[in-house]
Amino acid sequence: MHRAMTLDPSPEEMRRIGQRAVDRIVADRAALRDARVFTEPDAAALRELLAEPLPRQGLGLDATLDRFFDVVLPSATRVDHPRFLAYVPAPGSYAGALGAWLAAATNLFVGTWLGGASAAQLEVQVLDWLREALGLDSSWSTGVLTSGGSLANLQALAAARDRCAGPLARKTLYASAEAHDSVRKAAHVLGFEPQQLRTVPVGLAQELRVDALAERIMEDRARGLRPCAVVATVGTTSTGAIDDVAACRALCDRHGMWLHADGAWGAALALCEERGDVRAAIAAADSLTIDAHKWLYAPIDCGCLLTRRSGALERTFGGRGAYLQDVPEDAVNFHALGPELTRGSRALKLWMLLRGMGIDAIAAAIRGDCARARRARDRLVEDPRITIVTEPRLAVFSFRVSVGDDDDGTATRQTLARLHAGGHTFLSSSRVNGGFVIRFCVTNHRTTDDDVDAAVDAILAAI
Repeated sequence: MHRAMTLDPSPEEMRRIGQRAVDRIVADRAALRDARVFTEPDAAALRELLAEPLPRQGLGLDATLDRFFDVVLPSATRVDHPRFLAYVPAPGSYAGALGAWLAAATNLFVGTWLGGASAAQLEVQVLDWLREALGLDSSWSTGVLTSGGSLANLQALAAARDRCAGPLARKTLYASAEAHDSVRKAAHVLGFEPQQLRTVPVGLAQELRVDALAERIMEDRARGLRPCAVVATVGTTSTGAIDDVAACRALCDRHGMWLHADGAWGAALALCEERGDVRAAIAAADSLTIDAHKWLYAPIDCGCLLTRRSGALERTFGGRGAYLQDVPEDAVNFHALGPELTRGSRALKLWMLLRGMGIDAIAAAIRGDCARARRARDRLVEDPRITIVTEPRLAVFSFRVSVGDDDDGTATRQTLARLHAGGHTFLSSSRVNGGFVIRFCVTNHRTTDDDVDAAVDAILAAI
């Protein structure tokens, strides 16, 4: 009698290799602070390093696990590193990683109620927790976890597009010059021509100029166009600026427009109850993007779209083929809230993190990140070669370096290049009011005061 072919090892072997994996993960985490953050990627070298013939016969899970930790991971940029201070990273967390492992190991399906009722209800529970933690009221009755902020922005703008009457060619969208590029991508995917996404200028503080927005809307209406939606940013990527969402709300109400708040990372500040300004900002919108894999420390990929426009997502993404006729229509069917039918349990990552660690611990970590950004700013400003360009907002600030008569950004660029060559600390650059700046961004619960001080020392040594 032949044994049925299976891709699963025996229970004993699963347990053994699983323990090996855990041991290697724990060892990597323990040594992370001493590892390089960044190595300039060399495409040819990486191709040679990772190239292997197609495995016709398996090489074994032990050897494959070791190849990941010994070959692949040492060549990676470590966004989870406590001195990765470049972008708004995804530092992850062990609790979230456990949830991701559970989701992958059990392979739960969360597209329809019939195919995954308990997993769907778990996502409902997680969304309810998020609403409460963010200070949103019960009118925010619809939500869905997404792959990230880019898809959440697209889904919100799709619903806004469909809510707006008239031909697509006459509809217009509005976002500031500092809005995330995912807004432009979403508009393109949804069929808008480039000129239909109006770029609104920002002021010196990098916030959307509401007066300019009002003028653009009035001009377009006078031309017979149909202003459809405004995207207000709650925490711009470059400088952490927060648009005046309340003023945008007044304009949208006046003209019957949808207001979407892209709070991919900035909305997380609403977890801190003392930040009533952020809570009021996101509550003024019709829909909200928040990335749990950014400042809530969940693993990639785990974004979220919340809305108080009941039924809007279903009108855009609902519908069913004959193969879905057995699915109950009066239940929670997440496939009807977005473009994905087959979707796994993103909620498990967040459920394990929220239930296991608690929202207060996450809020405390956010406060700590903000405090360490201010600490870095206060140390850097003591050096006469450093000029702070934008003050710490959320947990990011920007600065430039001046040496001698340099005023074209050369010293700033050279400082950043030397810093990256050392591999000890990773920062990024941007432009503020046309000038080249370095960004210092702290969004990692693993970052300590000592890490910040070491990063500042490395910056000053690189000038």
